[in-house]
Amino acid sequence: MSALARLPQRGAERLGFAGDVRRMARIALVGVLAGGVACLIAPGRASAQSASSAATREDAAREDAARRERAIRVARDIIKSARFAALITQDPTTGSAARTIDPAPPDSAMVVRFVTNPKSRKVRQLARDARVTLYYFDAKGMRYAAISGVAREVREAAKKEALWYAEWTPFYPQRERGAALFEVVPQRLEMVSEGDGVVGDSVTSAVPVVRFPPKGVRR
Repeated sequence: MSALARLPQRGAERLGFAGDVRRMARIALVGVLAGGVACLIAPGRASAQSASSAATREDAAREDAARRERAIRVARDIIKSARFAALITQDPTTGSAARTIDPAPPDSAMVVRFVTNPKSRKVRQLARDARVTLYYFDAKGMRYAAISGVAREVREAAKKEALWYAEWTPFYPQRERGAALFEVVPQRLEMVSEGDGVVGDSVTSAVPVVRFPPKGVRR
């Protein structure tokens, strides 16, 4: 007999409801057992829910990765069509400064390189504030891409030689001393291309953005 069934019964017998006490004890015991079964079943349900949530997260991650790859692919096409870019730097005296440059196509990590006169104003500006934006506008397709990041000068001769873009040679025949090579490490990429379905928000006009994790660039 269970502990619940061994309740003091003399008083109950005297009052004539000892049978009710025993029935209540059995009901209580069944409830305890049922609760134990529920506890055994619940972890299984929780595991199934956890697996379903994990699968949902994986699907969402794959969708995000696909959207990111497509956005970068569209941006590369815009950059290729535009070819030239506006390099926007910061000047403590005059504020933002923009000029047209002929950068090399972005590499696999969307790092963009450009070369300039080492005595130019932009070199002095970049020494004070390395934050830049490269703005590409494809007039024919009426679309644009903008890369914001940090510009760092490549000083190592061997690396500078390896990264040299052939299109620069006619303008910088003395590349060792007469040209300063910079790399723009991307932090943010935004673009609009209606023909590719990459458009801004219908309410806020916020454009699609791809963010890049911070990383250093060897010199």
